[in-house]
Amino acid sequence: MSSDQDRYEPNEYGGSPNLFRGSACRSCSLFGDCGGSSTAPCGCVWDPKSDRYHDCKNCPLICRARKEAPAPYHKVKDGGLSLSKVSTRQGRFSGRGEETPRAPFPLLIPFQTAELPEGTRLPLGWAGVRLSELVNKGSGGGSASQLLASENIREELRVSPETKVLALLNGKDDRLAALWGMDRSKLYDRAEQHGIEAITGPTFSISSEREGDPRTPAAQNVIMQKRHHKVLAEIDAQTTATPIPNLYWRGRRDREKWAEWLEENQVQVVYRDFTMTTQKENFRPELAGLIEILGRVDRPMHVLAGVGIGKAKWTIRRLGEKGHTCSIITSGPIYTGVIGGKKVTRENGDIEKTESDASRPTLAKENLDVAEAYLQNIASELSSYEGGGVANRVHKGQDRSKEGREAREGKRRHQAAKSTPRRSHRPRASEETS
Repeated sequence: MSSDQDRYEPNEYGGSPNLFRGSACRSCSLFGDCGGSSTAPCGCVWDPKSDRYHDCKNCPLICRARKEAPAPYHKVKDGGLSLSKVSTRQGRFSGRGEETPRAPFPLLIPFQTAELPEGTRLPLGWAGVRLSELVNKGSGGGSASQLLASENIREELRVSPETKVLALLNGKDDRLAALWGMDRSKLYDRAEQHGIEAITGPTFSISSEREGDPRTPAAQNVIMQKRHHKVLAEIDAQTTATPIPNLYWRGRRDREKWAEWLEENQVQVVYRDFTMTTQKENFRPELAGLIEILGRVDRPMHVLAGVGIGKAKWTIRRLGEKGHTCSIITSGPIYTGVIGGKKVTRENGDIEKTESDASRPTLAKENLDVAEAYLQNIASELSSYEGGGVANRVHKGQDRSKEGREAREGKRRHQAAKSTPRRSHRPRASEETS
């Protein structure tokens, strides 16, 4: 941006500095990913009369005007990837074969299971594990956690040996900065050793470019998106886990690009964490934006939705009305029992919490049963679930040996395909022959 444009100018949006100007913006290295923003600042967001103006050393924001950019968090030009450069396939969820389930994940996937007492084994089909449980923070970047370094991650998570593990790379900004700054190959190696079956893209923050003081620079959000895309590509290339994109956007342009990419890559499962969107007036428009993206894809989709039980009914119904299924990712039932010592009950069709003298492990198990039945009841009214949702239980006597053999064989084939440092081209769905 030329010097005459690098100044604070009052405008109709309340005085944000260095707003997008088409002619200058098109020369920016980020323009292909950004597309410009009529509301976001491109240069220093601080009032030039303040001590913070161009105090880059002490500013955590990414902008084009940075005079000093400590690695790895503040760089505008970093190792992120454009979405168009990412190619992935979710082969196990492709829908091929009579045995492929309509909803590839259960309705309820709990996390925070490690809070249960040692020796507990929850008989779950799937369990989630958060970024804070996988990555330690450090001054020089993050490192693999003690949980990942353990001999048996499922034992530490208090789940059964058959339980499939979903790694949820969502967390606070400092934990995400640790993830970005670390040698992530060690994280992926550990995930492989433990047989983690699926990993979501990270929740690098995308903030409003219309509100706030200071307003978020466009470059900040664009770089956060590019970091997500790079990690997603790494998961696909360096592990046999299924990579699951985490859908965040800045505006309509991004939503359109997401839809095009999902269609092109034949993705069936996506993730969206709503735990930071606590207010109804903010949550519902965000869910509507997600549904808009899915509506542009020519097939039913499955959403891993990070929401609490309180928002589950709205989420399941709105997605189901459009032909999509979802999983509710929450620690609520376990947290309520183990930490709160309360029992979850269904009263007049809704979820209530009451005091209980039962043991914490018993409460956690019973709360999961009640919450799952509650979600099943909601899903049973929707045709997309074919009369009922998928239960997250490994029942006694269930024969999982065939599934286990097929999964291991699939992993071996996938590993063989990735035996060289650079991945060979994989044909798109349109290029394959039957």
